Amino acid sequence: MVDKPDDKGGADRRKLERTAVLWSGSLVCESQDIDCVIVNVSSGGALVRVENPAACKKSVVLRCPRFGELSGEITWRQDKELGIEFQDSEQVVAKKMEKALHEPSQGDSDPV
Repeated sequence: MVDKPDDKGGADRRKLERTAVLWSGSLVCESQDIDCVIVNVSSGGALVRVENPAACKKSVVLRCPRFGELSGEITWRQDKELGIEFQDSEQVVAKKMEKALHEPSQGDSDPV
């Protein structure tokens, strides 16, 4: 589960280590593409920023040129930030993220 980054009491309850990134991407929400910025990722989920969080429903597909597509669910919202828990296994996500984090990406060379 992706926990809110600043839960009450300031405790960080994340189960998986996050990697800070600034990648452009999009969220597919009910067949609508919504531009986003991916702020951090782990093998369990991601933190993204969107301009219109109300347009994003519970089930989403996160798309990014660096790793392709990952299905997920929005588990929390705060202002323009959304926490997404990936539906794929941690192993599948970790493999995609390993490649994305360590290889230069074609067509997405500049972070947002």
